[in-house]
Amino acid sequence: MTTIPHSINPRNQRSSSRIGAHTVEFALVLPIILSLFLAGIEFSRMNMLRHVVDNASYEAARHVIVPGATVQEGIDRANSILAAMGATNATITISPNPITEATEKVSVRVNLLANGNTWAVSLFSKNLSFESETKLLTERGPMQQAVALGPPPPISGL
Repeated sequence: MTTIPHSINPRNQRSSSRIGAHTVEFALVLPIILSLFLAGIEFSRMNMLRHVVDNASYEAARHVIVPGATVQEGIDRANSILAAMGATNATITISPNPITEATEKVSVRVNLLANGNTWAVSLFSKNLSFESETKLLTERGPMQQAVALGPPPPISGL
């Protein structure tokens, strides 16, 4: 029995035309795969930014509804939550400004541009912004809160 050396065996050799076909197929598929990968990263980051804007708005509102809180404390609270996720250049608006003991409702609005806050190239989020507004009653006496609620709606069907 004669053995064929490994280097001469035709089943172990690849033809040069098939190697070229692999190269062409790889060159065609690689940009598509990279685009899908980067899109997944960017959409994940945008979802994270959307949630952190909602959370910053809510936490800042919760922080300023207590008696004695100031607008600057609410802005600082929102900025610290945004900074924890690496979000920068947010616009935070708290009204009324200033918050007094007679304030019945507080509104916190956080607006964040996606451009400059994504991890990948901003192909899908160039002009996108995230905005969240939270309105809460202040923690004042029950009579102040009842006045802030306004009159009850009319009863229909009577």
